[in-house]
Amino acid sequence: MKKILLSAAVVTAIAFTACKNETKNEISDEIDNVQEQLDEQLDELSEVATESVESLEAIIKEAEEELAKAETVDAKQAATKKLNEAKAALATLKGEAISTANEVKEEATKAANNAANKAKEAAKKAEEKVEDVEKAAVKKTDELSREVEKKATEVKGRVIKSGGNN
Repeated sequence: MKKILLSAAVVTAIAFTACKNETKNEISDEIDNVQEQLDEQLDELSEVATESVESLEAIIKEAEEELAKAETVDAKQAATKKLNEAKAALATLKGEAISTANEVKEEATKAANNAANKAKEAAKKAEEKVEDVEKAAVKKTDELSREVEKKATEVKGRVIKSGGNN
């Protein structure tokens, strides 16, 4: 009887561990995929932003040099306009970079929350599976207990009958 109960406990533990490991692997894979996608997007954005910033900084430097060398009012106005446009474009780019970073952060947060929800759901399913296995083991144990009791009663009846025949 003890062996049966221990076997049932071992089966339950194995089932729970298997479900837990399966869930961990699935969630880990999903998190890795999301992380890879985010890394790729950030790398692409970083490259574009770096090129744009370098380009705008070169335009600003050029406009500042033109402004310093400008002798006429028209030349100073043209250089000032070029400088202001480049500075405005740089400020816009920085704003877009911040906005994009916030969007990436939101996506990462959504992905993390999604993974956490899936983990909770998988853990709940694993718990339900373990409960089902445990119920089945208890049911089987009860059936075996009744069968053992029945056999013991039969054997006891035979022993009593055969003891009375001596």
